[in-house]
Amino acid sequence: MPVVYENLYPTRPDWPLTGGVAEALRAHGVAVGEGTVFCDVPRVAFTRAVDAELGPLPLRAEDFRGAIRVGSGCYVESGVAPAFHSQPVKLTSVQVNDGAPGRIRIGDRVSLQGVAVVAYDLVEVGDDVMFGPLVTIMDSSGHPLRGRGAAGEAARTTAAPVRVGDSAWIGTGATILKGVDIGDGAVLGAQSVAYESVPAGAVAVGNPARVIKQL
Repeated sequence: MPVVYENLYPTRPDWPLTGGVAEALRAHGVAVGEGTVFCDVPRVAFTRAVDAELGPLPLRAEDFRGAIRVGSGCYVESGVAPAFHSQPVKLTSVQVNDGAPGRIRIGDRVSLQGVAVVAYDLVEVGDDVMFGPLVTIMDSSGHPLRGRGAAGEAARTTAAPVRVGDSAWIGTGATILKGVDIGDGAVLGAQSVAYESVPAGAVAVGNPARVIKQL
C-alpha cells in the first residue's frame, strides 16, 4: 500500500503572505528568535506521512506547534538576488502515522542560504553556523531500503538525529545524512556528502566525505 502525504505550509514563496514572515511562522507555532532576518519567503512545511492501510489520519496543525525553532540573530536567505545560486530555504517537519513530528532546532546567529532541512526525528544546528548555498540536511532517507510500496512503508522508515555543532562551516551544495554529527568548528567542503560524523575542528571533503586535516 502506498504512503499518503498531507502538507500544511505556514509559509510558501509562491503563496501570498499577509504581514511579515516571522509573524506568519509564529502564528503557526514556529518559534523565531529576536533579530532574525528573512530575505524573501521560505518554504516551511508540516508534513504527515501515513500508511494508506491505516485509513484517514488527518494532519493536525496543533501537533506541530514547537516542532521548528529558529534562534535569534539568524539570516535566512530565500531570494534570487544573491550572485550565487539560491533558492527558498526549506524547513520540513515530518510526522509518521501517529508518531511525534520531527524537530528542527536552529541556534543563534546562523546563516541559511537556500538550505533544505527535513526532520523525521531531530536536526539540531548550533550557534554561529555558516551554511553555503543549497545545502541539504536529512535525518531520514524518507523510505525503507526494501519493500517500497508494501504495507507499513512509512512505519518502517528509519531516522537518526543529525547535529551540526557550534561555529561549523558547511560548504555549498553539501549533503548531511541521517545520524551524522558535524563537530564544533568543523568544515564540510563544497559538494561533500557526509554519511559519517566529522570530528570537531576537522576539515572533511568529498563523496563520501573524508577528513583531510585538523584545524
